Amino acid sequence: MDTTAPVPTASVRIAPVPASEREAAAALAARAMRNNPMHVAALGPNGRRRVDVMHRAFTAMLADRPVLGAWQGERLVGVAAHTASPRCQPDARQLVRLMPTVAQARTSTPRLLRWLATWGRHDPATPHSHLGPVAVDPRFRGRGIGSALLGRYVKDLDDGGAPGYLETDRLANVRLYRRFGFEVVHQAGVLGVPNWFMVRPPGRQRP
Repeated sequence: MDTTAPVPTASVRIAPVPASEREAAAALAARAMRNNPMHVAALGPNGRRRVDVMHRAFTAMLADRPVLGAWQGERLVGVAAHTASPRCQPDARQLVRLMPTVAQARTSTPRLLRWLATWGRHDPATPHSHLGPVAVDPRFRGRGIGSALLGRYVKDLDDGGAPGYLETDRLANVRLYRRFGFEVVHQAGVLGVPNWFMVRPPGRQRP
């Protein structure tokens, strides 16, 4: 059993994740998001398999996009990746990287592809910064780490004058993202799971 003490928010450092730690970031996101409703709907009831498939997917995804990390000391405890449109939709190189993930999904492949296609159809046509995945190590939740990551992200958005965009399959996340200026612009069921699509205009007031 992990007996790590709770993380005081003041001790958390937010900084870009270097290339040498992208694998750790992908592993953290896969573990933290293993029970997300979309992951369960797309990949089935086996939690270990969901982690394996999403670990491979996040490894490909995070290889070439900016990733903010939250550290306590030397320990990575949270991540928030983002990328500028139109690169948020897979190009030929990214599709090649994702092929092992699609193959690993096996019988879940049609559901996985339908999920990705539906999210792709909702992606704004106008320039934006696409946020995700955002994840906090489950052992360190409830300590303000997610808020610290989002605060840094929206500050960077405002500094660059860019709108933000995200998808989420958790109502609790909708409330959190609204605190940082995001508003729901679409809601749709994907594989039977409610999804919320949110946009943040540049310069929106931060908490």
